[in-house]
Amino acid sequence: MDDAVKTALPTLYLGEYEHALDPQCRVTLPSEWRNRNGDTSLVLIPARDAALLLLPMETFMEFVERAKKYAIANARMQAAFAYLGSRARNCRCDKQGRIALDRGMLDSIGVKGQLKLVGAITHIRLCSPESWRTPSPEEISGHLSDIQSVSDGENDHGGLAALLGDILKH
Repeated sequence: MDDAVKTALPTLYLGEYEHALDPQCRVTLPSEWRNRNGDTSLVLIPARDAALLLLPMETFMEFVERAKKYAIANARMQAAFAYLGSRARNCRCDKQGRIALDRGMLDSIGVKGQLKLVGAITHIRLCSPESWRTPSPEEISGHLSDIQSVSDGENDHGGLAALLGDILKH
């Protein structure tokens, strides 16, 4: 595969890593998680279960484009957007592949000096090493059923309205 094709491919976030935060709350992303063109821009947002999510800027902007039509006329969606916008942070890799994370957001999920980075295929899940656990076989089975139903086009688990509604509950 030539370099132009490699650059155009989306990054897949696979695997698990544990890293120490430096005094400026920076962590180095694995090289395979960084854009090959050298510009890695991510958005950090709060998530459920004592975690944060790092989304590629492109993914976040696709979400915003799809969701903004719902927010214009819906007070609940406007509140969800305001909540998300007030808590989201831009993160950009420096030349060494480090991103600076928000100390308050890390404190909110119980991260002290060590951080667990979990590849979630389309994004990165951040949590304290103590709060990450591998799902049980029953949970994995349920997750695989959910993935199958989405790939079969059966449902989108409530769509954007449900996602933004969930953000309000966080």
